[in-house]
Amino acid sequence: MIFEFVFSASKAISCNNGFISILHTKAQNRALRFADKFQNSQNNTLYSFFIDCDPKDALDFADEISKTLPSSIWFNFIELKNPENPGIKKWHKVSTRSVDFLDVLTTKDILDSQSSKFCDVFKWVKSIEFLGKPIDDVFSLKHSLKDIATRLKNAESVNIKTSRGIKELSINSKTSDVMFWDISNLFTYMRVDRIQSEVLASYEKPKMKLCPKEVFTPSLLQSEENFELKASLPFDLVLSLLGIFALELEIGYVFLKDVKKSQICLSYECYNIAKEQEIVVSKDGIIIDTTISKKSKSILDIIDKHFEDEIPKKNTHSDELNGYSKKSTPPLNHQKLIVFLSKTHPTNILIKDDKNIKSLFPIQYDNNPKNILDNIKKNYKSGDKLIANFEKTFPNLFSAINSLSDNPSETNNLIDIFSSASYILGYTSEFNTKNEKILNNAKKFLRDKGPRIDFKLQKIGDEVCLDYPKILRSSMSFRIAGLDEATLSYGFVDSMAEFLGNFVRDATMNFNIKRILICGNMLDEKIFLDKILHYLPKNIDLMLPKEGYIDYKS
Repeated sequence: MIFEFVFSASKAISCNNGFISILHTKAQNRALRFADKFQNSQNNTLYSFFIDCDPKDALDFADEISKTLPSSIWFNFIELKNPENPGIKKWHKVSTRSVDFLDVLTTKDILDSQSSKFCDVFKWVKSIEFLGKPIDDVFSLKHSLKDIATRLKNAESVNIKTSRGIKELSINSKTSDVMFWDISNLFTYMRVDRIQSEVLASYEKPKMKLCPKEVFTPSLLQSEENFELKASLPFDLVLSLLGIFALELEIGYVFLKDVKKSQICLSYECYNIAKEQEIVVSKDGIIIDTTISKKSKSILDIIDKHFEDEIPKKNTHSDELNGYSKKSTPPLNHQKLIVFLSKTHPTNILIKDDKNIKSLFPIQYDNNPKNILDNIKKNYKSGDKLIANFEKTFPNLFSAINSLSDNPSETNNLIDIFSSASYILGYTSEFNTKNEKILNNAKKFLRDKGPRIDFKLQKIGDEVCLDYPKILRSSMSFRIAGLDEATLSYGFVDSMAEFLGNFVRDATMNFNIKRILICGNMLDEKIFLDKILHYLPKNIDLMLPKEGYIDYKS
């Protein structure tokens, strides 16, 4: 009988090679006939591994690979099935792939201090040097790692040439990059859920922005201006072993810093190490790679990448959205909604069909705090009373706002409303259009529901736009009432996500749209990602950013 093991896979074939080599090798060791193939589609890549054997051998094989295949972000088992016509033209009994890829059982033996294989890394790690001297035996490696752990304990900084470049390790020199030696310490110091911890512990060993528990903020954060750290776990064998010796000295974590050529304490070369990547994980387990490709230079590049099946191979586009040409024979109901929310680039809410991309909801407003308050006072019911009350409650703050220039601060970025809000509410002492204090405050909030801030639409002439002053008016009322920074800031983010979710729902109904692309680097903020996913309608075909195309580089 033929059995098919189906896996979700990365479109980057090199990321799958190690896992595939394990499958090939295990089948060869069991003298099984095997074959494989990839199936690519717009939204995913599937890898099928076939074996020709009886049901018992298939179950034994399944049991073995479940114990040996490393947990992965991008290569995951989906199902085992018995295909009627797999269409395999060539079967194999001997693997042609290299087997220099560590499986789970081998890794456990090397990292088990009670195992005879403890620290025996020399098949997997080459050219190990400690203080310029070669290390080629287990005893010397243990001695070197113990020496480094002792240096760290004594508050010395140590430079190590790792599989991801030269890193300075320190327990005192704070950076925004921290590596925990094990899962236990990760849970001790950080606010992290089960799904996040599993992703951090995966074969790829990514980085992830996490918030520390409040009691540990003084020892972990460089400043209160950024309430997050880029957290990771040891990403290669040597660092994992160093962690064992560090834990014996009660060192739970180290700060990391990329350094150029300097005096190196330890150096080595590892094989099959995943490239460094930073990701964000929603509470439902959706993973988004926050890397921005060099090829992503505009919103049009992002659109091209996500709808590349609709673009003729020789197609070129102009820089004007309305000049964007596509296939001449699209399927029916081919309109799509694109919502681009970036902290650094103009917001775009667009409708795309086979021929054009048009702006559905233009974003443009004056973000000057002084002008916003003046607008509220003159044009909103009881606005003058609110402003008078605000001046009475916060006289120094009101005076600072009133001393600003009258010149408009025009913006096309919806997220810039956070900067004017943080200044008007007194969270920052200077007005900076890219200030992220609201986001930073919101991350300190520990509950799941904040106050409702008025994100409302209004009609001016024939155009519908967002009522920007009303957003600030409602938040000022909460501030006067004494609502704390974290709660009010969380309400700001929560209310914006709810508004956008409702807007998408209305747009899909009014324009009969089923497919929605949400992108932009606001999605690398987990607090916003969780909220927007919660408020989006559930009956849509939701597209999230592909690797390298969450945003674009200026």
